[in-house]
Amino acid sequence: MAAPPRRPRADGARDGFGAAFVLMLPAIALYALFSLTPILLTIWISFTNSGGFNTEANFVGFDNYLRATEDPIIWQSLGRTFLWLFYHVVLAGGLGLALALAIGRLSRTRVFFRTALFLPHLVSLAVVGVIWANIYDPFYGLINTALTQWGLAGWAKGWLSDPLLVLFSVNVASSWQGFGLYMLLFIAGLQNIDNTLYEAAEIDGANGWQKLWNVTLPGLSEVMTFVLSLAMINGLKGFATVFVMTNGGPFYASEIITTYIYRLAFQAQDHGLAAVLCILMSVLAITITVAFNRWRARKSS
Repeated sequence: MAAPPRRPRADGARDGFGAAFVLMLPAIALYALFSLTPILLTIWISFTNSGGFNTEANFVGFDNYLRATEDPIIWQSLGRTFLWLFYHVVLAGGLGLALALAIGRLSRTRVFFRTALFLPHLVSLAVVGVIWANIYDPFYGLINTALTQWGLAGWAKGWLSDPLLVLFSVNVASSWQGFGLYMLLFIAGLQNIDNTLYEAAEIDGANGWQKLWNVTLPGLSEVMTFVLSLAMINGLKGFATVFVMTNGGPFYASEIITTYIYRLAFQAQDHGLAAVLCILMSVLAITITVAFNRWRARKSS
């Protein structure tokens, strides 16, 4: 008669958990120091009247939150943040998809164009801001100079001084830096589409547009949802380009939440209200991510 199998000893399981916990301690300590502690400190500062590290911070309850609801610049910057997010998704994501489709048709020069068009993504946003600020210069900038030489001087604008154009103009620069990543993701998605689907479509007499609509785009659905999620998250991080190119101007026309947080914290020394906006940004990013992931899961089920 075979002996019954031995049950694992509870003390062995405890020893294994203890060893794993010891190995995880450095990572836990780093996470607590650089992530958890700043989060908790930000929440605490939002309930105080902190004006800097050398000032006394007194507990003021929800006063900063009430002030946030009464500040018109916060509501304006929040609206422009959503507009900035929309511009980034359409410009960077749309351009990445269009270029991926164009490069996918190439054979010999595919690697060259894929590498060349990805290079802007390797440039920091601060440098991108400086480059595009000179391109937009109303007197010697590339755009207005070209328009003047082509006989279209009436189209020349103050791209960074017109309140109606400034946010879109700055977002073009930011999207130029970001589209390369989305392009590579779409190219990878195109390579995973089965070629027999295109062959079957050709047998059925489908033209190029029909193959794009019925084969390519459905085959890129998973990549599209990932790119859209990534673009929405990246779209919330527009501080560097706006700060370098316009500093939120003119007259707060390009002010977004992140630049207003900087202005409150480091120029006005109003750390309490800045902390409230940091919490608002975190809640906004979490809400968008959770809502989008639920929508994606419902769509794929």
